[in-house]
Amino acid sequence: MSHNENHELIKNAVKYIDKLGSGKTTIEEVAKNAGFSIDYFNRIFRNHTGFNVMEYSRFRRLNKAARLLRLSDTDILTIALECGYDSHEGFIRAFKDQYGKTPSEYRESMKGKQFVWADHELNATAVAEFRHTLPNFSEINADDAIDWLLEKDAKRYGYTAVTIAFNGSKVLSNSSLQDKGCFVTSDNFYDQPLLTLVLNDIEMLREYVETLIQLSPGNIDCIFDTDVSLEVVEKALEGIPYKTLKACPETMYFGEPFVLPEAAKEYDIHVLELKDLDAVEELISQHPDPVFKRTGGYGIRNLLQQPLSQRPLEQYMGVFKDGKLLAIAYDGLQSTHGFCLSNCIHTPFLPGAPQDAIRYLYLAATNAIMERGYIPFEDAQFDEYANVHGGFDAFELGFERVNTVFSIGF
Repeated sequence: MSHNENHELIKNAVKYIDKLGSGKTTIEEVAKNAGFSIDYFNRIFRNHTGFNVMEYSRFRRLNKAARLLRLSDTDILTIALECGYDSHEGFIRAFKDQYGKTPSEYRESMKGKQFVWADHELNATAVAEFRHTLPNFSEINADDAIDWLLEKDAKRYGYTAVTIAFNGSKVLSNSSLQDKGCFVTSDNFYDQPLLTLVLNDIEMLREYVETLIQLSPGNIDCIFDTDVSLEVVEKALEGIPYKTLKACPETMYFGEPFVLPEAAKEYDIHVLELKDLDAVEELISQHPDPVFKRTGGYGIRNLLQQPLSQRPLEQYMGVFKDGKLLAIAYDGLQSTHGFCLSNCIHTPFLPGAPQDAIRYLYLAATNAIMERGYIPFEDAQFDEYANVHGGFDAFELGFERVNTVFSIGF
């Protein structure tokens, strides 16, 4: 069986295990579902994921438990049962084996720490497959990579550095890349690797894209240490079978706080509080995005019900007209090694909400970010997205282009 066929087999097996959730499984059940013998299946599963089947099942159940400990006040016994453990003692023992702390110690140690996507996604399996497919790459210390990026050019690479920390990205390099201070970061979202290739020479691009496509990535994002045009990147990639190529600007705002115009006074713009919960519920119920509804407004509902002392630094602001909530702005405050930025301002809104209301909300949210000592960062408020979300782009407001990411879709 080819590597690609094995990849699909393992991907489907991972989906099967994750679909079971807290339900107990056995290697016999998973192997039977995949149509292979236990020994063969366990071997290729480990080759691709770094786990055997039962190790992976346990990893995911405890992974879920860790998220619940960090993101909820649910008592530990309830979490143990929800994650498939019959006894409190067995759960504590298994959790400590994986995380080095008891559940209560883990919860206490994580208070006030920002959520890391690696706690949710499958980076352990992604990196195992990366190294299995490209054995001349080895993992390097993520903190070293973050320091290198920030020391080299914090404006150009700051978002990449923060993303490594926030996503829990793994950083890999081979001898050729490492000699030139370059590397690849690996994440695994939506069943396909998402890779960021940090280079300092356009001449290296073709070689490493051809190498990395062996991993069947969803995207490879390429970043250079100097400004490079889309035409130059297109030429370097001639003959490589990619589907899309986009030049995505990354911008930061270093200007003065915005002074909202007189017309903004017809709206009430403020940080959302518990008293606004009914208005938030109404906006969620009327919002057209099913994901927004299903997640309670991307977690807004849950956040407003948390005690102020337990809330993260992120804020949700709303713009109201005659008591009706028209739109919400939320930021993603992220920091690493002393570098602090806000990862875009998102503005979900009711159908028919006035564009000027969204614009004023965005300005107020940007001011609030700067008041907390973070650099406003934006890579979405452009083109089609901007046309819908307020009718303005980040450059118009004075955001400065600090980098361009070339995103190659496969």
